[in-house]
Amino acid sequence: MSNLLERERAFQAQKDRFVTRALELLGYPSLGHVPDVRQRKPVALLPVLIGDYRKMTEQELDQLARAYSGELGIAHFLILNPDDQSDSRHPLLALANQLSDRLPLKYPVDHPMEGHPEAVSRFGSADGTLKIYDLETKDGSNGYREQAETSEMFDAHNDGLGYAGAVEAFMLYADSVPLAGGYTYFQNVVLLSLLLAREDPEAFESLFLPDAITALRPRGKGAIRVSTPVLFLNEQENPQAFLRLPTGEYQISWRKGNSALDRAAKLLNSHAEPFSPGSSFIHMDRKGAGCISRNHWVVHGRTPFIDGAQPSDHRVLARKWFMCAPQHAHYKHVPGMHIHHDYASLFPERFGPELLDGDWHYDPETNENVRKS
Repeated sequence: MSNLLERERAFQAQKDRFVTRALELLGYPSLGHVPDVRQRKPVALLPVLIGDYRKMTEQELDQLARAYSGELGIAHFLILNPDDQSDSRHPLLALANQLSDRLPLKYPVDHPMEGHPEAVSRFGSADGTLKIYDLETKDGSNGYREQAETSEMFDAHNDGLGYAGAVEAFMLYADSVPLAGGYTYFQNVVLLSLLLAREDPEAFESLFLPDAITALRPRGKGAIRVSTPVLFLNEQENPQAFLRLPTGEYQISWRKGNSALDRAAKLLNSHAEPFSPGSSFIHMDRKGAGCISRNHWVVHGRTPFIDGAQPSDHRVLARKWFMCAPQHAHYKHVPGMHIHHDYASLFPERFGPELLDGDWHYDPETNENVRKS
């Protein structure tokens, strides 16, 4: 099938399987039963209280699993004994181990910045999590700094640009909290897209174009350009979404010349703003607060915050990524996306196996991604 238009139409045909599977996972019998979240006010999530993170109760485990799998795709928790010691190097990892039979937390990945010398100098020896905090430097500290390591606004995104969409879930945990600010907000893009499927099928279909959206980080160690559909079936034949708003060094562009895609982008972008209709938010304002996010479906961002003069008033989060399959639980930095073979095979130049592994780097001089290893 050599004709580009024919290949794109065949690629977009996955939309029907996407809808069927999404409805099944959400428990809706039809598109007509999908709630119009655009009419909902933003929801402040109450946490699941965890009395002892070292030995969670069945009720606590069930509450977290239901919240993660529900309409909002977020499980918010608050550990009440964060200073008690355990065999785990970090409380976040203790939670993940106990939840791994109920949630997709079996395949953690060791991020290359875990144990970075800058973090170790500030917070002590590596504990198996990545530290996110205001780095307070302009030079990038040899590529370490990105928007997540500032106190500035960090707009909505899925985690794991360069990991080919393999980061299925992530956990955040407050090691310490700021003096003020730092609200984390969420929007379930898959749920929102089902409303487009019902009310504007053409706009919904446009989100399956193979190059609907392009995310570019042009500089630094993490430089990469990723062009991808916004919606697709992944290798596990589950619905997945990719959405990112421009923030810091991240440059976002949408395919031009498609009015249906323009309508879809307008809807998704407007509902990925802080406290937008249908969204949810949390405020991790004490040590032990955290969340588990359904990264394949949900985008998240963070409002600005202010650190205090004392270290105890600095916002420091621990983060861990969890991959969708064991073969992806290793470092990668690639321009492709893990899309179901039935559709990825239509565009091997975009989603072929060689674009899904290794260490690639965007070269601004050639405007191309170049494989380094």
